[in-house]
Amino acid sequence: MQNESAPTWWMLIVESAMDPIIAVDEAQRIVLFNPAAERAFRWSREAVIGQPLDRLIPERFRHVHRQHIERFGATGTTSRRMGALSALSALRANGEEFPIEASISQHVDSGAKFFTVILRDITERVRAEALLARSEAQLRGIVDSAMDAIITVDESQHIVMFNAAAEQMFGWPQSEAIGVPLATFIPQRFREAHSEHVRRFGETGVSSRRMGALRE
Repeated sequence: MQNESAPTWWMLIVESAMDPIIAVDEAQRIVLFNPAAERAFRWSREAVIGQPLDRLIPERFRHVHRQHIERFGATGTTSRRMGALSALSALRANGEEFPIEASISQHVDSGAKFFTVILRDITERVRAEALLARSEAQLRGIVDSAMDAIITVDESQHIVMFNAAAEQMFGWPQSEAIGVPLATFIPQRFREAHSEHVRRFGETGVSSRRMGALRE
């Protein structure tokens, strides 16, 4: 039985936790595997208790991961949050890899050292981020291929997007235009009125006139 010496209240918290919780001993063999971990990894508790933690990690990451836990055990400090790894992956029973965020802690029980990992399956978040990046790339492609100049500014009216047509029209490279006040591209005598119009539009969502209808 896993963690027979653990307080009952602590085990109740672990068993009912929504996030997978895994504990290993100094040899990095699994001694605790809660129900959420069973659901995430699709391994039964009985199948993994006493097995190396490596079973839950893709082979190409095992050596680095093992070294990190050993270093953490020796120093009591971690060089980074495990979730901050650019490619922190876990391995399900069927061989499927999935991305996770994780934090690690250690404690000593009866002279033996144990490491506890609380992790979170971030598959959906990673998928959403990938879709967003793809959409942004598609939008960027559309904007950059547009024949008309397109400029986007933030609330302080500093430029955050400046397409290729805008570069040609204003004679400014995008790298230099980003972050510059929009007023830089407007004649001095029109700047105050234009800034007020953009500010009012931001507050109300309504424009008093089409900007293209301006005489100048």
